[in-house]
Formats: sequence, structure tokens, C-alpha cells
Amino acid sequence: MQIFKFGGASVKDAAGVRNLAEIVSSYGNEQVVIVVSAMGKTTNKLEELVNKAHSGDTYEDAFIELKAYHRGVISELLSEMPERYVQFEESLAKELSELSQHDVMLAYDKVVPHGELMSTAIIEAYLKKQTNCQWFDARAVIRTDQYFTEANVDWVVTEKQIVRDLKPLAEKCIVVTQGFIGSDVEGNSTTLGREGSDYTGAILAYCLNAEGFTVWKDVPGILNADPRILEGTEQYEKLSYREVTEMTYYGAQVIHPKTLKPIAQKSIPLIVRSFLDKGKSGTTIASENTTKMIPCFVFKGNQLLVTAQVKDHSFMNEKKLGMILQVLDLLNIKINLMQNSALTFSFCIDNKEFKSRRIKELLNRDFILSFESPLNLATIKNYTPDSFNKLPWNRSIIMEQKTSNNYQVLYH
Repeated sequence: MQIFKFGGASVKDAAGVRNLAEIVSSYGNEQVVIVVSAMGKTTNKLEELVNKAHSGDTYEDAFIELKAYHRGVISELLSEMPERYVQFEESLAKELSELSQHDVMLAYDKVVPHGELMSTAIIEAYLKKQTNCQWFDARAVIRTDQYFTEANVDWVVTEKQIVRDLKPLAEKCIVVTQGFIGSDVEGNSTTLGREGSDYTGAILAYCLNAEGFTVWKDVPGILNADPRILEGTEQYEKLSYREVTEMTYYGAQVIHPKTLKPIAQKSIPLIVRSFLDKGKSGTTIASENTTKMIPCFVFKGNQLLVTAQVKDHSFMNEKKLGMILQVLDLLNIKINLMQNSALTFSFCIDNKEFKSRRIKELLNRDFILSFESPLNLATIKNYTPDSFNKLPWNRSIIMEQKTSNNYQVLYH
């Protein structure tokens, strides 16, 4: 059994959907489960809708634009509107109208999953014209807790449900399902974190004991830097699970950070291939790689620096650090860079307004808080002396750290 994951860029238009169908058809009689993201930039548009609808602003024009985009793709692929797609469009309209009644993170998870639901409804309808396939709701098998927007998977329940409900179907036909989404014990939709479709693919690969997991992207494989930022990038032919885990920890957009653990546990190879050039072998992530690693450059924009200062002029000791880290854990916030002094603890995180609001609410009583944004974070993993020359040196440094292998700098 093979697990294929197609991201938003690969299905952003009718040509992309046709290309997906061509790739899947080339695998003949193999058992294939297809994990699909929302089309194009739909998740961004849905996040915009959440913000507007939850705050009571007018969102109708943005909703009409979103519907027109999907219906335009449908008109190029199909002679009629898929019934399943129409149901999700109506469900989205209903959720938006009731959104102000809910906590913002629950509201997010009620709306944003519709991107994946609508894209897979369209893809299933198109694929059915060419092959035996079946749409499957990932929320029916992927059980999570109630950490909305960053839900954690209940592996025991999830594996049981996948083996019981999804595996028999996958043995009979191609399965089209959604990345990024699950559900809690009460039946609420949940999301696994941005770019979480990779993680969904890994969950399915683990639970189905897949022979391989392929992520189809718009790049030939894993590169050592974003070619839109740095020139002269190099491609890795093979990487170890450990190396890629470290790369994703620092923010490299090669694969979702949680993806590697489940497939590494069962030694399932992960291949990153280009959907634009299907003849190339891409990058294989598997066992330990003993070859010398070239430097990897990771750039993260829209960063927020939070500085917490003690109010009573006592030390920033372990107890106070524990209070801060407990709040960040409660909010499922990952620290990208941190530094402490006698009186302060500073940490850099992804800048998300609703989470920074919660930080203020939960820490303001015990600490004097300051916030600085937007900032940029650059990381060089496995740096060499000449690799520093590739960084944008015309910057104002806010914070930097250097170890024997890695260098990080936060700057304006």
C-alpha cells in the first residue's frame, strides 16, 4: 500500500487536478490512499473568513470569492456540480453564520477544515470518471484531543479506527481523503496545525503499515534553502529521519514537524517528489545518512519576540521559567529561539494574534511583558565559515545564538 499526499499548490487549479489523476493512474493496480490539502491558498482565505465572521465584520464578499474559485475549477473538470461539494459549501455557510458564539480557536476548527473537505469532494468526482475510487472522511478515523488548531492525536483510538474502517476500503479501491483534520470525542472538527496534511499521511502510513509515503510538491526534492530567498540551492538525494526532524524543528518547510516520528518507528521511507517533473526520483528520507551534510538555510518571517520581566526584582529562576513554559505548553506554542538573563526571559514564536492575546491574559499578573514584531529568524544548520556570507547582513540584530553546528539570528 502506498500513501500519496498532494498539497495545495499541486491542486490549485483544474490542470493540477488532472495531473494528480495522471500520477495516480500510473500506479495501476497498487493500493493507494490519497491525502489532499485545500486547493491553492484556500486555507488563508478561510482564516480570513474566521477572523471576520468571529469579530462580527462583513465576510460575505470573501465567501463569494471563495465559492467562485472552487466552482471555476469544477466548471473546467465536470459537467455538473458534485453533490458532496454542494453539501460542504452549505455547511461552511452555516458555520460562518454561527461563528461568533464560539471561542476563537474552536471557531477556527469549525471553519478551516472545509478547505480539505471541498477539495477532496471535487477530486473524487473527477477521479471517478477514470478509476474506481471512494471519498473518505478523515475525521471519522483520526481521533484527537480538544487542543483546537493544534490538536494531538489519540493514537490508540485512531489506529483501531483506521484498521477497522479505512483499511478494508483501501484494499478495494483508491481512497481520497483529507489532510490536516480530525475530530474529538464529541464529534467537533479539529485541525493538526498548519501544513498538517503531511502529518495525516504519516498517521495513515503508520496505521496501514504502508510500503511507502510520497509527498508530491512543486520542487524536485528537498533543497538546502528556499530558492525564492537564496540563489544556488542544492538538492539532497537522501536524508536521515533524524536530520530532517532537526531541519523541521528549526522551521524548514520541507515536511510537517510531526511527520517523521511515526514513519521512522516503522522504517517507512518518505519520498519528496515533484508533481511538475514526475520522472525525477526526488529526495528519499529513510535510515541514517553518513554522508557529509551541506549547510541548510531556514528563514522564518512574521516572528514575535516576547520578553517577560519579573515584577519584584527577584531572579528569573526555575520556578518562574516553569510558569512561563507551562503557559506556552497550555497554548501549544513552540519556541523558535529563547534567551534568559537574571531578570528576564525572552522567547521568539510565530506571530499569531489570538495566541499572543492569551499569553498576555495568562502571564500579565506575574510578569511585565513586552512584545516586538514583525521580526525575521534565520537559521544555518551544519554551518561552514563561508555560509554566513549568504545571510542578509544589512540587518539590525535583536538576538543571536551559535553552537558547534547551528547558528540562529533574530533580526529586523
